[in-house]
Amino acid sequence: MLAVPAPLVPVKALDEAKGRLAPALNPIERRLLAIAMLEDVVAALQGVPELERPVVISPDREIWRRADAMGCRVIEEEPGAGDLNRSLLHAAERLDARTGLLVVAADLPLASPEAIGRVLAAADGAPVVVVPSRDGAGTNVLAWRDPASFAPSFGPASASRHLAQPGAVRHEDPELAADVDTVADLRSVAARVDPGSVTGRRLRDLRLPDRLQEVR
Repeated sequence: MLAVPAPLVPVKALDEAKGRLAPALNPIERRLLAIAMLEDVVAALQGVPELERPVVISPDREIWRRADAMGCRVIEEEPGAGDLNRSLLHAAERLDARTGLLVVAADLPLASPEAIGRVLAAADGAPVVVVPSRDGAGTNVLAWRDPASFAPSFGPASASRHLAQPGAVRHEDPELAADVDTVADLRSVAARVDPGSVTGRRLRDLRLPDRLQEVR
């Protein structure tokens, strides 16, 4: 591997997490699920020997504590400090990463070290690697080789903007495409998640596989 990027995991404030799951989960359950998925993403990153400690970026104090307990580096955002792209640029400056950046969404419960490794392999041959969300519009993972040119453009339809970067390549991966925003997403993931993962255990604790069948 030519260069190993610094792994960044941005996480929203838990009070704002997963609002579109409200038809199936109450606010406390949504918080618990968001934390479980974050823990699985961190575990996937920590399972790649070449990577440095994951860097969790969040304005939420509970996320800071959880991330620190998991052995992550934490970059504390002020609440309401700005949008995701500004936060990522700020984190990149703080890190002074010279070997590239790897941005991984915090809601990818099917993520695995092998899937992350495939992204890193793709990044050896391309300056920018984009892993789209399942609908092809969003960006779930973004690898950027040259930190000096880092220009994240997350938001609606971000995949096309990231792919417009010179030399960018699209990397399809079913594990990393499966983010969880809607009840339909959660229903799909619940059928595929590792039962031994943190998310798998949380789904069972909340009896979600059965409950999700009742939500239309």
